[in-house]
Amino acid sequence: MAALAAVLSSGTALVNQPVFAQNQSILAEVYGRGVHAYYAGDYAGAFDELTAAIDGGSRDPRAYYFRGIVSHLQGRPEQAESDWETGAEIEAMHGGSQYIGRSLSRFQGSARLKLENIRQKARLAALANASQRSDIRMQELNARGNRPAPPVARSTAPSPAPAAPANPKVDNPFLDDAPPANASVQNDDLLKDVVGNPFENDEPAIDAAAPADAGPAAADDPFGAGASGSPFGDSAPAGGDPFGAGAGDDPFGGDPFGN
Repeated sequence: MAALAAVLSSGTALVNQPVFAQNQSILAEVYGRGVHAYYAGDYAGAFDELTAAIDGGSRDPRAYYFRGIVSHLQGRPEQAESDWETGAEIEAMHGGSQYIGRSLSRFQGSARLKLENIRQKARLAALANASQRSDIRMQELNARGNRPAPPVARSTAPSPAPAAPANPKVDNPFLDDAPPANASVQNDDLLKDVVGNPFENDEPAIDAAAPADAGPAAADDPFGAGASGSPFGDSAPAGGDPFGAGAGDDPFGGDPFGN
């Protein structure tokens, strides 16, 4: 049995997961034979089978519990308590208390009370360890949050091009043309120099309301003759006009018919 345990122990560390599962099934079979030997009253055989399963790498806490029971029945209480404590630690880490309780249901008495006391202490210790680890983790997170941020590594990427100005300068060909010294705004009113309003005293050339015998026109008026005068001077004498006969005279002489 010792040789089998050595082979299984060395092979477990070197094989992959499928082989490891196969080895665990073999260890479970060895454990089962040890339990059957215990119930059959073969305590020596049970002790050897359970020891082979434990040495082969079994992590089943029941292997330690039953080997401790066998040691207790054989009069080795110290070894029994040692196996029970080891089994309780494994159970607290991996769980499985339900099926473990069913397996131990036939083991009763004061030794069972002692075993249950060891299991409870192991569970409480596991809870305390978990709480302590949680507190340490929280302290680390808080300490990390209060630390200054680590410096950012300088990037080897080229620096970006400078940004374009908001108002880019545009070449202006008239930028240097300075205004004259006494520059003034020209007035658009072309009649600003005319004195007075040229249309405010505008009167008709001939006053329709003036009397017929109004005075002569100004000397410098070529048309300044009176309103009753003829623009062509006095009328020519009647003798000078081939048609100068009076209005009643017949220009064709007497009526040849004696009328």
